Amino acid sequence: MKKMKKTLALILGLALVMGMLSGCGNKQAEETKAPAAAASDAGESKTADKETAAAGTEGTAAGPEGAAADTDWPTGSVSIIVPASAGGGTDLLARVLADKLTAKLGQSFVVVNVTGAGGSNGTNQVYESAADGSSILFYHNAILVNSLTGVTDYSYADFVPGPHVVTDAATGFYVKSDAPYQTYQELIDYCLAHPGEVTMGVESGSFTWLMVKSFEAATGVEFKMVDVGSNSEKCTALLGGHIDVMPNQYSTAKGYIDSGDFTALGFPTEERSAVYPDVPTTKEQNVDWLYNGYEFGFWFAPGTDPAIAAKLDGAVKELFDNNEIQDDILNLGNEGTYLSPAEYSELFGDISAQYKELFDAAQ
Repeated sequence: MKKMKKTLALILGLALVMGMLSGCGNKQAEETKAPAAAASDAGESKTADKETAAAGTEGTAAGPEGAAADTDWPTGSVSIIVPASAGGGTDLLARVLADKLTAKLGQSFVVVNVTGAGGSNGTNQVYESAADGSSILFYHNAILVNSLTGVTDYSYADFVPGPHVVTDAATGFYVKSDAPYQTYQELIDYCLAHPGEVTMGVESGSFTWLMVKSFEAATGVEFKMVDVGSNSEKCTALLGGHIDVMPNQYSTAKGYIDSGDFTALGFPTEERSAVYPDVPTTKEQNVDWLYNGYEFGFWFAPGTDPAIAAKLDGAVKELFDNNEIQDDILNLGNEGTYLSPAEYSELFGDISAQYKELFDAAQ
């Protein structure tokens, strides 16, 4: 219903409605911590209120921290929707934040894993949830990719932004330790000699898919893409020999690297990671390929009271100001980086423009 109203409001025509509704997909929710409050049905009148609120804040979504946090939220359990499976980097970060927010705000923040469709099943759930702060999205740049590739018919700008909490630039390609290529240049040479033979594990239409497309465009190689699911599922596929290469977060692959099963080819960055200084960069290997890492943060359903977003922002900022969370994030192999909702939204705007340019060039 909300998409139909949004479509009419944007005067896209009745002919688009069926296509938008068919794109919602089936939601596969897997709760992995404790029973979470089910997303409530907004109902006819609440949906109208949400659309009115969203329209009233259009173009100013980046400013909830400017609102006075005059709200009694949260009044009950809050579901943190993670569009990734349990055990991966996104999930582990969300659980650290859930524990800290539970202690600080006095209500249970419960991680709920909603997998599938390149993360869009999870983002759909929050997009269509009641605008009361009972469900919050915790995710990263894949929101931008899904919008760009048409997996979703909404963008990050349709959500009410919360704070940014983590930058993970430690993302690159990984192979088995007995693979015939142990550096980026060796991988490039092998792929050029065997076009389309090397299998690359991705999640179609997601962040990792665009990452691989950018590598192909920069180097001229061609992979055989295999959709194997989330980051943790990529590790399982690589370990089992079902794929030859995977893009992933170092934090997710670290256990396999420590055991000697995987080799990290390096990070597509200008400088080495402060968290993993032993891992080389593409620049050091004379490979002309750079790609920004994950930018994690919170997003609320369209029409959510800015005071709710402001209250979450205040709680998260206190966690960072008081050094209550940085070590826990670092222990997961990530860098804690607080940004206000306005700064986070601006950052996504910049990355979205970069992705569009990359996507257009890859067509």
